[in-house]
Amino acid sequence: MQKPPPSRLPRSIPKPPAAHWAGDQGFGMMEVVIAMALIAGAYMGVVECYQRVRLQYGQIEAQRIQLNQAQDQHERGLP
Repeated sequence: MQKPPPSRLPRSIPKPPAAHWAGDQGFGMMEVVIAMALIAGAYMGVVECYQRVRLQYGQIEAQRIQLNQAQDQHERGLP
């Protein structure tokens, strides 16, 4: 078997320098902060909605109990 011909490319290919613009260093961090703010805002909205529904459910449940008690008293003929 013959050896393959030596490659004419350099052993390590140099990587091109990354393009950096002025102020580009903080752009990725700003994206992360904005994404976290959006997620936190959505979470707070969902929690607020849940709390309102839970409060309304509790009020309806209290009214139902009062109505049942009033109906029981009426059926028993109590004042």
